[in-house]
Formats: sequence, structure tokens, C-alpha cells
Amino acid sequence: MKYSYKVILMVVLAAITIYGLVTGRYLFLVFMFPFGFNLFKKKNEN
Repeated sequence: MKYSYKVILMVVLAAITIYGLVTGRYLFLVFMFPFGFNLFKKKNEN
């Protein structure tokens, strides 16, 4: 599946949003989320 990392990312961000709407502390969780999206990409070695 090519879009599996996108689905996982959307689920995590949706969970952060729902948690933030309930508690009001979602901005702190955004900074805890790793910004290195290259971890999800497959390396192409030719």
C-alpha cells in the first residue's frame, strides 16, 4: 500500500485533534509529534 503512511498520519492527527478539543491541550502534543516524515518513506536503492 502506497498510502499507508498517510492513513497512519491522518489517524494520529485526528486523535490529537479530538484529544485537544476535549482537554484544550492539543498544541503541546503537536510539538511532541515527530516532524521527520522521511521515516515513513521507503528508501530506493538502485
